[in-house]
Amino acid sequence: MLTFLDIINHYFGYLNINGRVKNRLFSVICLIGDFYLLYKSVTYFKAQAVGRGVINLLVFLVLFYFAVMNLYFYYRGKNAVIDISPYIEKALGGDPNAPHPLNGVTTKTQVISQIQPATGLFEEQNLLPAQLTMDAEQTQRLGSLINELIESGYLSLNYAGLSDNDIYEQAQQLQRPIYAIGNQVALPFYEMKQEADRWVLYGGINAIAKQPLAQITTVGLTPIQDLAQDYQLAVAHTWITGGPNKMAGRSGVVEGNDPYQLVVQIAYQERTK
Repeated sequence: MLTFLDIINHYFGYLNINGRVKNRLFSVICLIGDFYLLYKSVTYFKAQAVGRGVINLLVFLVLFYFAVMNLYFYYRGKNAVIDISPYIEKALGGDPNAPHPLNGVTTKTQVISQIQPATGLFEEQNLLPAQLTMDAEQTQRLGSLINELIESGYLSLNYAGLSDNDIYEQAQQLQRPIYAIGNQVALPFYEMKQEADRWVLYGGINAIAKQPLAQITTVGLTPIQDLAQDYQLAVAHTWITGGPNKMAGRSGVVEGNDPYQLVVQIAYQERTK
């Protein structure tokens, strides 16, 4: 019987089924399997093996109780009044008051972006993505800055507290890797400076420690030199993305590691004549 349930569990792993639905199915299957113990108990009683019959009957009653509690929970979305599971969980060192991840309510932490309006608020229609170029020295500076942000605790590589199961579900749904730092995290300080005919992006852990990190070459589809002739430009957002990540494989998560990158949005406003 246990082998049969293990086979079912194995093949369920290949299906992208909501956790609550899967546990509803398992609750019914386990309840059916529990009656096998009742059948064995009756068989032992008929064979005059009273001791084995009693043991099987007691195990059946205990498992039947928990099977019914599972059915109540997964189909009603709450614990029954006579459910002793929270007391057992507390005795085993768990937290019975913690939100249950399969109760039909989304309780898991979502992968979010730490977006902070460090340079003010801009209208979305006045923002354009920027293309950057980085030389070897600037790439090294960015790597050193990210290590500093991780050591300071500003960047966290804990996947926002998500379990591998949660990451697998999100990666399948979004069809992209889930990064350890989150989707994108705002750089603590950033600004753009014009140096001769170059527009340089500066950034750092603060304004005092700022360093040149990249050169902005294009805003939208237009070279920045051409756009700057008719428009006032400012950096609206600078985000960090990339790094360690996990993707959805055939039956679980697969680890990867992308280079850290900067994602920049430029705000523009027509110059007054």
